[in-house]
Amino acid sequence: MLSNLQLFLLALVLSIFNWLMTFLGSSLVYFVKSKSQKLVSIALGLAAGIMIAATFFSLLLPAIQQVEDHLLLLFLIPLVFFSGGLFLRLCDKFLPHEHIISHQKEGPTNTLSKNKLLLLAMTLHNIPEGLAVGIAIASVKTNLVPALILSIGIGIQNFPEGTAISLPLHESGISRFKAMMYGQYSALVEIPSALLGFLFAQLFSSILPFALSFAAGAMMFVCIEELIPEANALKEVDVGTMSFMVGFMIMMMLDIMFG
Repeated sequence: MLSNLQLFLLALVLSIFNWLMTFLGSSLVYFVKSKSQKLVSIALGLAAGIMIAATFFSLLLPAIQQVEDHLLLLFLIPLVFFSGGLFLRLCDKFLPHEHIISHQKEGPTNTLSKNKLLLLAMTLHNIPEGLAVGIAIASVKTNLVPALILSIGIGIQNFPEGTAISLPLHESGISRFKAMMYGQYSALVEIPSALLGFLFAQLFSSILPFALSFAAGAMMFVCIEELIPEANALKEVDVGTMSFMVGFMIMMMLDIMFG
């Protein structure tokens, strides 16, 4: 059994790993020589598939298992799950941002540039990923594997997500270097989010199942509201859908092999 300090450091290391994967994905902007919305669609589909699978296998199922002997608490899990999505809905409403492919703007009227709006969108949607990692690590009692699977899965999906940010930014006219830097900036928020999620879950350990459920709802909202529609924004809708299936399969296989 790891000490609280060791678990805190593990949450820090894993959140840095997730940021690094985003950075590596963003660096692909140097290797893709022409506009490729299809590649962005594939990247978003993969990210959505992995995130939704992680929501089920690594967050909701452990939350349910922790309270399955208490019927009342068990019925609270879906309500808290919904509240996680509602929280992200409120963030969407009050923070300005722009979708990657469709370029639909949301939030209050503002004078921010398109690049900053895109960056804000992905930064906002990376917060639940960081929270999920920190809360999952804090929930570790005897078995660290489920939390590691979740963290690795989020790291894997951060790679295509970084690509999905940097390519549209470069195609909008900014340099490859700036596009890469903007892409990795969006994932920096995962580090403090993971640490805050960990500390919160440690301080209020009795609500761990509900913290897991809240993070699951927030991640699900991101996928349904942002990643899946954007992955299918092209005319070739099956590209995003099949990429989603592959991403879900990857996370499912990780859970089968190591769960």
